[in-house]
Amino acid sequence: MSNQLMKTEMPAADGFTGWEDSVEGVERPEGAGIIQGALVKFTNEAQWTTRDDDEIATDLELIAVDVQRVVQKWQDGLPAETRILEPGEKFPDLEALNAEVPRSEWVEGPDGKLRGPWQAQHILYLLDPGTMDKYTFPTGTVGGRIAVGELRDKLIWMRRTRGPNVYPVVTLSDTHMRTRFGGRQRPHFKIVRWVRLGGEGGEVGALPLPPTTPTPASSAQSESPLVPEPSLAEEMDDEIPDFGSENTEGGPKASPPLPNPRRDLKKNPPAKASAKTTGKRRLTNLDAG
Repeated sequence: MSNQLMKTEMPAADGFTGWEDSVEGVERPEGAGIIQGALVKFTNEAQWTTRDDDEIATDLELIAVDVQRVVQKWQDGLPAETRILEPGEKFPDLEALNAEVPRSEWVEGPDGKLRGPWQAQHILYLLDPGTMDKYTFPTGTVGGRIAVGELRDKLIWMRRTRGPNVYPVVTLSDTHMRTRFGGRQRPHFKIVRWVRLGGEGGEVGALPLPPTTPTPASSAQSESPLVPEPSLAEEMDDEIPDFGSENTEGGPKASPPLPNPRRDLKKNPPAKASAKTTGKRRLTNLDAG
C-alpha cells in the first residue's frame, strides 16, 4: 500500500519517480511501512494527538486518501506478525487464532483484562493538501471502527452520485457514543468539503456541492438533483404575457390599464329601448279587459 498511496501519472524521466532506497537481497518484513507520516491517536480525554502527545489543531483540514484493514499479532508491545486483508476479504476468527496461543503470550488490554495477541486494526490514511504531510490513524477500538466505517459509507455514496476519484476533506473531531457504562466520546471525522484527486494532470480540484435551495441564476448550471417547482404558466397551461418589463431606449414600457367597468360604461352606454314600436301594438289579455 505504501507504494500505491496517492499514486498519479508522472513523467518517467525523473529521478523522483524512479527513487529506490531498498537494499538488494534484503527483504522488508511483511507489513512494514503501514504507519506513514505522523501517527495520530484519539485519547481517553477526547483529544487528537500525535505519537509524541503533541496536540493536533481541531481546524486542521486533511484529505482521507485510503483505508486498510489488518490483523496483527502483538508481542512485547510491537507487532510481530502483520497480515493486510485484501479488498472484500473478511476478518479471520480472532477468537480461534488467540485460542491457539499460550496464555503466557497474552497481554493486558486497556480494560485491565488479558486479551489475545491477535488484534484487528482499521487504519485510515490522511494527507495535508497544503504541505503533503501524511498522517496515519490506526484503531482497534469500537469507537474508532465506527468512525472509519461511517466515513467510508459516505465516501461510497458520494462516489455513486459524483463519480470516481472523489475524496472527503475532514477535520478531526469527536462525538458522543453510548456504552453499557453510560457513554463516552469517540472519534469523528467531520467532512467539510469534497475534492477530486487525479485526472490527466493529477490535480487536486475542489468539488462543489449542489445548493440546497436552487436559484434562477444557478439552476441552469447546477448539478443538483433537486427538481424545480412548476411555474405559474405551466400550472395554467398558458403563457403569461410580457407587459414590457425589459428596458428600452425610452425606458420601461407602461403596463396597460386594468379594465374598469364604470369607465367602459360611460364610453359605450347601452342602447336605450325605443319607446315607439313600429307597426300596430299587439293586444294582450290585459288590454282586452
